[in-house]
Amino acid sequence: MPSDDLIYFNGVNATRGVYARAPLTAGQLAALIKGDQPSAAQIEPDAGQRALLEARTTGAGSFRPKEGVREDSLAATGWAVVFPAQADYSAVREALTPLLQLRRSQAGALYRECFGPTGYRPAETARDFLKRQGAATSGVVDPVRFPYYVLLVGSPEEISFRFQYQLDVQYAVGRLHLPTLAAYDSYARSVLAVEQGAVRVPRRAVFFAPSNPDDRATATSSSQLAVPLAASIAAEERAKDWQIETVIGAAATKSRLSALLGGAETPALLFTASHGAEFDPTDSRQVAHQGALICQDWPGPQAWTQRALTPDCYFAGDDIGDDARLLGTVAFHFACFGAGTPRLDDFAHLRSAQEPIAPHSFVSGLSQRLLGHPKGGALAVVGHVERAWTYSFSEGQGNRSLETFASFLRRVLLAGAPVGWALEFFNERYAELATGLTANMESLRYHEAVDDAQMSAHWTEHNDARSYVVLGDPAVRLPLPQGVAAPQTVRATIPEVRSVTASPASAAPAAAPVTAPADPAPALVAAPVTPTAAPFGGVPAPLAAPPVAAPHGYGPPPSVVINYNYGPPPSQPDPVTPPAVTPVDAETSFGLRELLSGSAEAAGETVQTLADTLRSFAEKMTETLQATLQDVADLQVATYVADDLTTVDFRTGDFSNAELRAFTRMELGGDTQVLVPRSDLGVDQELWAIHMAMVAQAQTNRAEMFKAIAQVASGLLTAVTK
Repeated sequence: MPSDDLIYFNGVNATRGVYARAPLTAGQLAALIKGDQPSAAQIEPDAGQRALLEARTTGAGSFRPKEGVREDSLAATGWAVVFPAQADYSAVREALTPLLQLRRSQAGALYRECFGPTGYRPAETARDFLKRQGAATSGVVDPVRFPYYVLLVGSPEEISFRFQYQLDVQYAVGRLHLPTLAAYDSYARSVLAVEQGAVRVPRRAVFFAPSNPDDRATATSSSQLAVPLAASIAAEERAKDWQIETVIGAAATKSRLSALLGGAETPALLFTASHGAEFDPTDSRQVAHQGALICQDWPGPQAWTQRALTPDCYFAGDDIGDDARLLGTVAFHFACFGAGTPRLDDFAHLRSAQEPIAPHSFVSGLSQRLLGHPKGGALAVVGHVERAWTYSFSEGQGNRSLETFASFLRRVLLAGAPVGWALEFFNERYAELATGLTANMESLRYHEAVDDAQMSAHWTEHNDARSYVVLGDPAVRLPLPQGVAAPQTVRATIPEVRSVTASPASAAPAAAPVTAPADPAPALVAAPVTPTAAPFGGVPAPLAAPPVAAPHGYGPPPSVVINYNYGPPPSQPDPVTPPAVTPVDAETSFGLRELLSGSAEAAGETVQTLADTLRSFAEKMTETLQATLQDVADLQVATYVADDLTTVDFRTGDFSNAELRAFTRMELGGDTQVLVPRSDLGVDQELWAIHMAMVAQAQTNRAEMFKAIAQVASGLLTAVTK
């Protein structure tokens, strides 16, 4: 493009009602990039990061898992969670128990927790962190030394966005930072529900892009990003059973977006391209609403000037109601600050001084609401930290950048790949552009000519590619129906999350493998694996049959039947029979007349009789609890396979027509017996991962049963001793 053509940036300052950054010519932007003393540090301030990016581009070392490791198998790639070292995240860790136990069962020996002293330390670079973990700081990823999929848990003040960018060059990284413990628990149970096969979303993707009046930026992002992306996916042979829709221009209203984000029209994947709302640091709405999606309801820059945008113009986290149904969704937001906001302006460092744009770094409120929704959250949100750059994909400049978006979508939608692995296309583009721009800056230092338009285009593409991040677990993938399985006609939910409380004493020891804590987060209720509470004097009711296979391969395939219980049924104790009580009229019941009349002697006798009755009842209840405790102390998990499930009468416990392929017995004292599935190729890793997932769930259920018994026993003790 000619150097005097204006470059429009996405983003509207909602505090003042103007563009967040005024349009520039390519020449003006190039002048900012060059500065007075051109330096590679203006492209990427961290020298170690520049070296990593150059190595990835020049082929000095692979930045994928080592040869022979499948990126879509956690048993091969591993999975790690990283907490801040200098903050108490014990309660958050406990709330995430369902997710951590699930990943531990899938990754096996390649599961890693960085908690307490092994967690992330303030101001630590990715190189320093990896070195401390015993991992290679560049080149091929060896999951044995450090897992490929990494979930950062914490705010960007505690674990910086820059660290996330750095680590993401080599690994598949996601971040989870939510406002409450209940939100963390909800997200953990959402992922568990999806991977146990309780959720099957329809093959439907929607591309939402307003085109506001008199607005060059959204006209470009709708016509040159959203529309061609939708067409590219729809043209794929693999997409023949997909429903690809566009909601463009006048149709892209706030009310329509509400239907697409938790409403009746919620798709498997929602891609949005719009302005992101930006607020001044002094605006009280900044933390809650920055990165909100500006819809077609905004009348454009000429009709709406010099006055604050009202909430009618944009869609924020506040607009997602408690009844929204989001479980199983993945969202991609092309919008300024759509994923988060750094404290300092990355654009300003071109002038050698980074300016504060927020009181602190934070994750967008919209993303937090999507991920932590009480009825079940989105699996992941992919979005932009800082500003998004429309010019990076405009005609004649960003065609390769457009292909980066398309490749990400194909891998997630059509290949069913984990979101973190699909984002590697952006990481590759980031490395390529950073290396090229570094060379340009070096040329400028020696007064060699560099085309202004080319430099401006490459610089905006570089910033655009660098700042895309995954919010949520990077190992999640869409729960699409497989084979003859049909999608659910009504989007599944998890029950409302009850208050989650935790104390450091109840959490697992720092840096230890996750086990069922003394007071675990609520077990998943949506999946049919939670035991029905047994009546006193009985044994726990049999667990329901497991759900149909999760489509992504982490859950059991249709030919696998899992049966687990809490040991053999003990001999039935004598039934609990309340002591006989002679019928009396209502007035004399429990000495009411004497109590009301003030007869102290009669009242005392009545109280004593009542106490004796309660004590006798408590003694019989204690016998029942002891029998139940003995029953649940011996945990057994058996995994069977069958070619045809209809021949197995698993509802009555008859597995004679199925083959036992894995077995685990855990006694309360810690003694464990394990029968490992093996084939000609060695241990059957996929079946073993399924089995271990069920073991983890059984442990959680047993912990819940112990907790319930303890609560009842405590109540009985109080009744007896009073």
